[in-house]
Amino acid sequence: MKVKACIYTDAGKKRTVNQDSSLIKVASAGKIGRISFIAVCDGMGGLSKGEVASCKAIRTLENWFYEELPLMLGIDQDKLWDAIEISWRRLLANINRDIRRYGKHRGIKLGTTLTALLQIGRKYMLMNIGDSRIYFVSRRDVQKITHDQSLAQDKIDRGVITENEAAQSHDSNVLLKCLGQGSGSEPQIMRGEIRMSTTVVACSDGFWKTISEKEIFRALCPQMCVTSEDMLDECKKLTKTAMDRKEQDNITVASLCLEY
Repeated sequence: MKVKACIYTDAGKKRTVNQDSSLIKVASAGKIGRISFIAVCDGMGGLSKGEVASCKAIRTLENWFYEELPLMLGIDQDKLWDAIEISWRRLLANINRDIRRYGKHRGIKLGTTLTALLQIGRKYMLMNIGDSRIYFVSRRDVQKITHDQSLAQDKIDRGVITENEAAQSHDSNVLLKCLGQGSGSEPQIMRGEIRMSTTVVACSDGFWKTISEKEIFRALCPQMCVTSEDMLDECKKLTKTAMDRKEQDNITVASLCLEY
């Protein structure tokens, strides 16, 4: 399996501080093969020190990848993913506690979304809190894999509004869950299998709110990702398109092309 990766982020036209944080990690694990880990966190734009919350989450994930994951790779494959899920739930509870404690001591509110995916061989597991997203882009189509934990998405799920109406609604900025606020450590966790060459795209809402799935497919499908530099150029172009369309938020997109 070949892996190509890139990250592009921009504070945007309005914000002076970029509250997004992201990571991509790729490693070789002997007989298990190639392992990839991708994550994006979006610090709450309306809350103080959102960049502290998102950075805390990303650094904790990075430490987990280097320190805890290697210890679990020796577990029987039938039990490995259960062990990783247990570890992730504990990790998220710790991040949530630490962010809340930081805010309490300083008398401020802060929080962050978190979306992340771990790939081992052809299998993957993702976790998601808030409204950052992960897409799978194959040679044929693009699919949104995560499910937004937002008021707008809740209304869509209940049939109160359509997706088009949600895009124009103020509810699109209201999160039902995030890390650092309340009991926001309960994530969406999903497992699956990657059956063909796929580009995993993780992004903050500053990216996906103005960029269509068709545009993501055209720019980041595996056949367009010849090199990591090509991917980065396309991510830059899409980010510029978002800003040209008057997107005011921070914008982050991380791309991981897995060729089987």
